[in-house]
Amino acid sequence: KTQTLLCELEKLTHKEDDVVSQVKNEESKLGRKRKREVDDWLQDVKRTKTKVSCLEREVADRRWYSHLNLVNSVNKLIKQVDELRKQGEFTCGLTLIAEDNIGYELPTVELSGHAFQKHLSNVLSCLRDDEVLKIGIYGMGGVGKTTLITHIHNHLLNETTNGKVLWVTVSQECSIHLLQDKIAKCVDCTLSNVNDQIQRAAELSHFLKRERHVLILDDLWCSYGLEEVGIQLGFDRCKLILTSRSLNVCKHMLCNEVIRLEPLPENEAWNLFVRNLGHPIVFYPGVECVARSVAEECGGLPLGIMVVSGSMRGMTDIQEWRNALNELREARFSGDRMEEKVFRILKFSYTRLNDPTLQRCFLHLALYPEDHRISRENLIRDYFMAGLLSDSKSWEAEYDRAYTIINKLVNACLLERIQISHAYYERDCLKIHDLFRDMAISMARSQFMIKSGLGLRELPAEEEWTEDLETVSLMHNWIKEIPAGISPSCPRLSVLLLNNNYFLKEIHHSFLSRMPALQVLNLSYTGIEVLPNSISDLPNLSALLLHKCEKLKYMPSLAKLRALRTLDLSWSGIKKVPVGLEGLVNLRTFDAGYSKLKEIPDGILPKLSNLKQLDLKSADKSLVVKSARELISLKRLEKVRCRFKNIREYNAYVEYLMLWDGDGGPKEWELIMPIIYKEENASRVFGPPICSKTVRLGRCHVKEGGGAELPLLPKGIECLSIKDPLDGMGSLMETPSIADCKLRVCGLKRIPGMEHLVLLSSSSPADYYAPLQSLEYLKLDALDDLRALVEAVAAAARPLPGWISEGKGFWCLKTVYIYKCRKMKNLLTDKLLSLLENLENLHIQECEVMEEVIAVTEADNLTSTLSLPKLRTLCLRDLQALKSICKKTITCNSLQFVTLKQCKKLERIALHVCLPRDGKLPGGKVNSLQAIHVGKDEKEWWESVRWDNPLEKSLLRPYVRYR
Repeated sequence: KTQTLLCELEKLTHKEDDVVSQVKNEESKLGRKRKREVDDWLQDVKRTKTKVSCLEREVADRRWYSHLNLVNSVNKLIKQVDELRKQGEFTCGLTLIAEDNIGYELPTVELSGHAFQKHLSNVLSCLRDDEVLKIGIYGMGGVGKTTLITHIHNHLLNETTNGKVLWVTVSQECSIHLLQDKIAKCVDCTLSNVNDQIQRAAELSHFLKRERHVLILDDLWCSYGLEEVGIQLGFDRCKLILTSRSLNVCKHMLCNEVIRLEPLPENEAWNLFVRNLGHPIVFYPGVECVARSVAEECGGLPLGIMVVSGSMRGMTDIQEWRNALNELREARFSGDRMEEKVFRILKFSYTRLNDPTLQRCFLHLALYPEDHRISRENLIRDYFMAGLLSDSKSWEAEYDRAYTIINKLVNACLLERIQISHAYYERDCLKIHDLFRDMAISMARSQFMIKSGLGLRELPAEEEWTEDLETVSLMHNWIKEIPAGISPSCPRLSVLLLNNNYFLKEIHHSFLSRMPALQVLNLSYTGIEVLPNSISDLPNLSALLLHKCEKLKYMPSLAKLRALRTLDLSWSGIKKVPVGLEGLVNLRTFDAGYSKLKEIPDGILPKLSNLKQLDLKSADKSLVVKSARELISLKRLEKVRCRFKNIREYNAYVEYLMLWDGDGGPKEWELIMPIIYKEENASRVFGPPICSKTVRLGRCHVKEGGGAELPLLPKGIECLSIKDPLDGMGSLMETPSIADCKLRVCGLKRIPGMEHLVLLSSSSPADYYAPLQSLEYLKLDALDDLRALVEAVAAAARPLPGWISEGKGFWCLKTVYIYKCRKMKNLLTDKLLSLLENLENLHIQECEVMEEVIAVTEADNLTSTLSLPKLRTLCLRDLQALKSICKKTITCNSLQFVTLKQCKKLERIALHVCLPRDGKLPGGKVNSLQAIHVGKDEKEWWESVRWDNPLEKSLLRPYVRYR
């Protein structure tokens, strides 16, 4: 029997090798990823092989005293191995299309002028010509090249004949190696990290030739050999569009068609200038003549026109306009190059900021790589870390100031606000135009060394580290080490940014030994394991940033760093508190969130008396606040996030917060009691709003009347998460102290006895449901007794309680996420659907008895139509019993994305959305639907599903994606 087992295991091992080899081959293809069931199968094989190894050792050691037990164990393993072999056939395939491989429209601005429309038509015409493989667009900076090809990109996305559309921003100092990586990232693949350029080109070519595509290379500064990069052109493979400031680049790239963009003619430039001033404007006498002169100074450059006119919004007096004209004429850069003439126009907006802090914040933007996009929150954080903003006031006041500064830079057109759209979410980011970045670098050239995002593998040569340097940015490179012998003399250097050098493992102590003025050292997102001891001798260091240094094991003493105000150890591998932490009396921010820090020794926290922000939510659950008294002693604390040792210490701190009642103490907090597995997080599809007042409860009593000490809830809670309580609740409204909450986010997991979230009763006063009035995000996970989201008692079923029609209850609920609620038959009834009037996202998964999402209470009245006017995304997965979404038709005029997977009993979809007929929408309505995602192996099922009139199912075909 044992030999039979080993023979069967060998066959399974061969099957495992075949599966691994095949899945790797398929993953190398464009936009494919392995199925989750493949990973699960591989893990099962691994566990089974381990069991067989253990059995062999036990037999060899003669640890089996019962022959019968041994035979039973062997037979059981033979059966498992045989089942795994059969499962390893994967008749439905090993991989699926990666969801992230969809192209999305890029944010852009309206095209201005006849010439732009002409160029747009010309390029699109060339793309339809099989003889034209390379199109070059050139013109001076700011003339609108990127704007034009952004419109081309978005236009191509809506055509099915061109295959995929790939966009790469090349930038000024881009090596072939870096360009290869940028293109590879567009097709969601990774090239070998080797110096063999030919091998990498072959790999990239292999990925690209899988599918037809148009490749857009924006902002080329030099020519590249396409074969050296790995780009093979052909009418049935790839076409290339490139932009450059140089005609020579287009010639050297052998473009079949070359288009030159010229500045706008005078009348079109003036129209754009006036339009960007804002609302219809009436000039006072004499002002229009001066305003036209200001517009002429922009030289017909769309970027310059947008910047200057944006700076003049709201200006009405002729004196203001004359002053602006003089400033614009006096703004000068040395030299006659065209680039510097453009800078002269752009500098106007910078000069008119009239605030040194604003100007410093603008120059800071040049430190990021070209075309880098950053969230507002991260930019504000970076401003604080770089010392650009004072922390003498409250954190909230300084945050508001930073927020205002960013708005001023956006309003002055020095910073772009862009929106990044993905399948299920949109994200706002900020970006500096590459011309403004070039201008900022030119203005600060002697004090700044900026080599971010250039793919550097070594530090710049020592002669580039001049004594005048004040700021060095080497972020987003591939530097692996800073060895001995490199010790630049930079007595004025105050900011050193080495973050996002992911392979940087070692810094020799000599490197920092001659940088006495260093104030900001950023090593975040590096592979550093041991910090150099020379950090201990940086007396002016005010910010030490080690976020995501996951391999970090050792830090030298911080005892001498008395000026340190920010210590960021979040997500780092550090396990022990750094030596000397207790002496950092000026520390304002200590962030150990999600680090591996195990404990804070008693007595350290009270010594950090100036702390304003404290995050002790470590990845190691043993890091807890043992004494609430120590936390209470931090009188300047404004933000805190931590776990408490027990219910007593948690309640002691909550009582302290309630004592202040909003007039003092921390304004933002996340309190966790006690150890909790995984916090209420953003789901992969829909994320909750950011909340400033959060409580997470786990493994504690929540039901009144049981005699145990219950957790208190501070007033004004915005986010409440309850998981695995030691007792149960019938509904959310039974939570102790919930009447004082102002919930925006709520997550509930594994709560016994909860049959519904809310039970409506006409006998309940309206203010009884007040905690739900602001609720936006709801996640219900593994509530085994849940039957419905909301139910009404018989007396309240008809008519509906008045507080619903008055806009109360669930009136703000935007996202509902329901997972593994095994007794849930429906979400709610059609009579209560008005509670979800503001619903935008609905995700229901693995509710095995759900037959209908919205249940109809009166089966004899199915002609009336329901409405979910704001619903944008609907995701239904693994609902094995689901027969219909609703028996009545639901109008969803905002619906964008639908996902239907493993709902094989679903026969009818009663959703009404607006789709164009004969290319047009009725009544001038806007088409919102973008995609319907169906399982890759469920095409036959989808074809059988009936989608109710008035929508013809044939109109849906262009939107269906099998994945």
